[in-house]
Amino acid sequence: MADPAPSPRSAAWETLAAVMSDVRALGGAVSLLQWDQETFMPARGAAARGDQLAVVQAALHERLTSRAVAEALDRAERDADGDPDRAAALRALRFDHERAARVPQELVRALAQAQAEGIDAWKAARAERSFARFAPSLERLLALRREQADALLPMLERRAQAQPEEAAPERAGGPGGRGLSRPPGKIEPYDALLEGYEPGMRVARLAPILQRLAGWLAPVVAAIDAAPAPEDGFLAGRFDAEAQWSFTLELLQALGFDPAAGRQDRSVHPFTLGLDPGDVRITTRIHEDQPLSAIFSTLHEAGHGLYEQHLPAQDRRSLLCAAPSMGLHESQSRLWENLVGRSLPFWRAFLPRLAARFPRLAGVAPEDFHRAANRVRRSLVRVEADEVTYNLHIALRFELELGLLRGALAVRELPEAWAARSEALLGVRPRHDVEGVLQDIHWAWGDLGYFPTYTIGNLYAATLYAAAARSLPGLDEALARGELAPLRVWLAERVYRVGRRKDAEEIVRDATGEGLTDRDFERYVKTKYGALYGLSLAG
Repeated sequence: MADPAPSPRSAAWETLAAVMSDVRALGGAVSLLQWDQETFMPARGAAARGDQLAVVQAALHERLTSRAVAEALDRAERDADGDPDRAAALRALRFDHERAARVPQELVRALAQAQAEGIDAWKAARAERSFARFAPSLERLLALRREQADALLPMLERRAQAQPEEAAPERAGGPGGRGLSRPPGKIEPYDALLEGYEPGMRVARLAPILQRLAGWLAPVVAAIDAAPAPEDGFLAGRFDAEAQWSFTLELLQALGFDPAAGRQDRSVHPFTLGLDPGDVRITTRIHEDQPLSAIFSTLHEAGHGLYEQHLPAQDRRSLLCAAPSMGLHESQSRLWENLVGRSLPFWRAFLPRLAARFPRLAGVAPEDFHRAANRVRRSLVRVEADEVTYNLHIALRFELELGLLRGALAVRELPEAWAARSEALLGVRPRHDVEGVLQDIHWAWGDLGYFPTYTIGNLYAATLYAAAARSLPGLDEALARGELAPLRVWLAERVYRVGRRKDAEEIVRDATGEGLTDRDFERYVKTKYGALYGLSLAG
């Protein structure tokens, strides 16, 4: 007897399940090519790597945007009621399908080629300390991203007309909170790129967040700047690179990063790529005269890595096996790097282990190391910046990106614009392009719109950590014993394993009772740094 024909509902779902599985596999192939590009690829491999990425990304785009996918989505969505996981997967696929379908495949290929060439040009420009070497590649990437934004804008405008603006601030900030809700505002090209990293976020909501942060951070930085700086002379001199590397591996083990499901390598700019919960690649960078750099870059990338390794593995062939936004992903890198890694309990546990490799630190008290690790400086380089000034670095990049997308700033004007805004926001001016406009890899990827997710991540991180501390009364004592598992498990249950079943702000609200707010971050910064510097920073 022949098997019965599948129902239209099951046939549509089976079609989409196969599509999602292929999209995940192709996305993993893209990530693997990019990881190799940044770690072990020979210098002369850039041109071929551009060809390879263009072909694979075009195949991914074609699979995601076919007419069969659109038709199956329409059918499956009508019948998804009663199955929340299936409904969540369909929402994720609908979002990705609609964004991809608006972008021509020729543009996808052109972007892949331009990104590969951009990375190569950026590395050469850094070696030469010359933005002019990178400028033509950035011009090309900017033109392509504008084309992408123009293609996506009608979709965002249609969605804005169909959906009411977010309601009262209480919804975003929680009961009694200072919510950061979205005011009404015109959709603009930057929104189209920003949404690729932070779905639903708009310039109209983001700009006031950054303005408010800069408003209360500026006097905090000024007050700290006028106070005596902590002693950190014990961090001067040469710290053997291999001993640093060994310590970063010990940190990964303590954090619970599974070496059978990932690896750490070295790169010019640290990054994380998750191919699958069972294959997560992170990198760090080591400077023998800056021992904290490798420590905090490893903690940062390990935060990303823990998220990737704890995504719902049962959904590995589904779009649910992903974070819902880069802001939420960055919350984990910033939480482990700063809320944990720059805390006194953490160094009570790990300073003796570091001193075992560097005996010169054997006589340093954890309290003194903690103060040195949290020294606030008006610094030039974002990835080395302290918690207090970090968001000012993001404000600088956001202003420049917005100027580029609005046509108010030309690529050739970037070095001087960067230097001027650095001086205004941070009080320091770069001496050369590597300290300024060439320091980040993001523009070499064409990742315009990504930087604000770091600030969103900082805000989410403070809120999540405050909630974890309330739920885990012995958290400080556990950290001081080097026991990081309780916090990791708390985050895995409430954030990592949710995957893409909910949007980022909903996940944070469910875990903490708060949405996107700077209240917890402000309290954290003013309390911690007021105590470290003997200042009254409240208010």
